[in-house]
Amino acid sequence: MPQQIAGLYEIQRKIGSGGGGIVYLGWHVRLKTQIVLKADKRSLDTAPQKLRREVDMLKKLKNTYIPQVYDFVEEDGVVYTVMDFIEGESLDKILQRGEKPSQPQVIQWACQLLEALVYLHEQPPHGILHGDIKPANIMLRPGGDICLIDFNIALVLGENGAVKVGRSRGYASPEHYGIGYAPTQPTEKRKKKHPKGRRRRRYKENGSDDTEVMEETETMTETQSMEEHWPFLSKMSSSTSGQNQVTLDARSDIYSLGATLYHLLSGKRPEQDALIVEPLGKEFCSPQVSKIIQKAMAPSAAMRYSSAKEMLDAFRGLYKNDPRVIRHRRWSFVSAAFFRCFF
Repeated sequence: MPQQIAGLYEIQRKIGSGGGGIVYLGWHVRLKTQIVLKADKRSLDTAPQKLRREVDMLKKLKNTYIPQVYDFVEEDGVVYTVMDFIEGESLDKILQRGEKPSQPQVIQWACQLLEALVYLHEQPPHGILHGDIKPANIMLRPGGDICLIDFNIALVLGENGAVKVGRSRGYASPEHYGIGYAPTQPTEKRKKKHPKGRRRRRYKENGSDDTEVMEETETMTETQSMEEHWPFLSKMSSSTSGQNQVTLDARSDIYSLGATLYHLLSGKRPEQDALIVEPLGKEFCSPQVSKIIQKAMAPSAAMRYSSAKEMLDAFRGLYKNDPRVIRHRRWSFVSAAFFRCFF
């Protein structure tokens, strides 16, 4: 007999797992439809009244590119997210097969994802953060559209931003690791230095080794990569309390989306250290697309797009700024002027 959750949902079989929990295919007894239940074993410190308000908020979300959330329930110490079953396959499966989608296809997906983020980030009163955008959390539907999945109740934004949650190596922003970079005024001359004393330490988080943190015996500043691409950065101190606490906001989602697009176009997951991510070359995409992704992945949140809408406008403006379109527009103008003068 299938396991029942809250008397409403039946667990049929396991369809996935990760550091954040286990995902099951299920059945909604009352609605008679397939659903997905994500079992999250991380405890939530949210007060019951506030949790219920947040649940009700997420249940009201309706957007083409996000699944319908039905409920959040707790049973035997496990919190289950109950949502629509999305037919299709996740983009990480495409990457694992060695497939690289075309630039026009990636731009289409980017615009759809950004429409979803605009919708989420603008939800009253303070917006909703996804917090873990990566290829594995993006479903490609049979019709060719995408759907952004895997929401977490802990990421309803408050006035001071969201709590830090699980982070996926290569896609997580510096803020996910409690690191903040602030733009500073440039100096007249800066010497290039190579990083010294860098060493890496791997650890397991929530049962997954998909996370890596950087330990430094000397602050990594003014490396060649920084000098070439991010010359005006300084590292801010971060702590778990106090005024310098680094929190997630909408720009953290923008970084993760940029990293996801980077992987889709290049076939390679970006480096975890945002300071050493190399811009995409012409062999992967046009310079205009590379510039958008580079800005989205700026180490300093202040240097990224300020909102998903701003990044969406940048993608939608690609056609207008395409050199071929500009040349055609100029030629049309010259031809029209010539025609008026001589005919």
